[in-house]
Amino acid sequence: MLVQKAESVDQIFQCFRNQALQPDELDAYYVEADEARGGTPVRRRIIRQLEANQDDKNHLLLVGYKGCGKSTELNHLQKELDDRFLIINYSVMSELDPQHLNYIELFIVTLEKLFDLASEKGYKVSEEYLKRIQHWLSSKEIEDIKDKYISGEAEAGSESGIGIPFLQKFFLKFRLSAKSSRSLKETLKTNIEPKLSDLIDHCNTLIQEINRQIWAERKYGLLIIIEDLDKIPIDRAEDLFFNYANQLTQLKANIIFTFPITVYYHIRFNQIQPYFKAFELPMIKTHTREGTPFQMGIDLLKSIVERRMDLSLFESTDLLELLIEKSGGCIRDLFRMVTESAEQALDYERDKITAQDCERAVMTLRRDYENTIADNRRGGMVIEAQAYYDALAEVVKDATKKPANTEVLLDLRQNLCLLGYNGEGWCDVHPVVKDILINKGLVKDDTAG
Repeated sequence: MLVQKAESVDQIFQCFRNQALQPDELDAYYVEADEARGGTPVRRRIIRQLEANQDDKNHLLLVGYKGCGKSTELNHLQKELDDRFLIINYSVMSELDPQHLNYIELFIVTLEKLFDLASEKGYKVSEEYLKRIQHWLSSKEIEDIKDKYISGEAEAGSESGIGIPFLQKFFLKFRLSAKSSRSLKETLKTNIEPKLSDLIDHCNTLIQEINRQIWAERKYGLLIIIEDLDKIPIDRAEDLFFNYANQLTQLKANIIFTFPITVYYHIRFNQIQPYFKAFELPMIKTHTREGTPFQMGIDLLKSIVERRMDLSLFESTDLLELLIEKSGGCIRDLFRMVTESAEQALDYERDKITAQDCERAVMTLRRDYENTIADNRRGGMVIEAQAYYDALAEVVKDATKKPANTEVLLDLRQNLCLLGYNGEGWCDVHPVVKDILINKGLVKDDTAG
């Protein structure tokens, strides 16, 4: 919980942490941004989808650029649905190895979380199910994994019989072993993948047993939220969704996956669209497609900042407007610049943030983005940094702001050099990246007199 609204420069850091608002922080700090994002109330649409299709198992994608506020929206959604659904929310960044994610691990961690839920809520699991999963754990394929990768502590627990506590412990160890062992990831393909239907069936049977007890509590059922799949490497995300969409959607539960923006704009997205319903959360718009300031978005971002700090800590409100303009509507970048401005002020023992502090914060963000524009090697192919600069310059010059989704531009969406906005689906170069292009003489400074 954020302790307080910052009343001094040194309090700014605790109020601008780089993490999503938690449910108990929403009342104090959340600002509704639907209109400034383009007028589509994404969270409300997701809720309607879940409530209107209770007999269906909804498999939903929440699409958005990194730093646009997806996790906060999901936490808000979770708070709104808490009295109607029982919700499991986990992050692949904390639970798994995102760099080498194997799709089978999602079923393993889901089983772990389901057993955790059953234990926490005191739900019963049938003896028939326990016998079936015990038979699966005794199969040669799983015995081989246990012998090589899972410590004897979990194995010893089976002497007192299979029950929810043992299964919690077993799948925790299974998940942790898969997270830390590259060779186990390969073993999953040889031992588990040929009989994946068994693992999926165990997940679905447990979901069904839990759902029956949730329905008895007069709730709609189970909702699983899998976060941070938009942050895994793009080749992993493409492999996961393009090659295993059918397997992922065999889980008979309502599931929301966060989804990478570059995969959403990929030429192959249409082939998996029948499996999912996608909802895109655009950036907050700070300027129009023509480049003029968009006051609604600017005012909204001001109000977000004002919820967290006394604006008199800036020597002038113009300084906050500068940071908002340079953020391009990316809340994460705005918060980074506010905290870096505070760092600069404290470095020189100032009790207010000055123009010099803000300029240095903008420069720091610009340098960070410039470092991301580099030669990109993929297998035997290299995309040179100059190709990225040329593509960015073309977007600046393009009046439609609707460039073709080339591989180069997909990379630029992923690293936020290119930001997507609302309604008609146009995009533009991040303002600090445009400054880089101006400094390199690739585009003209249209603000110069």
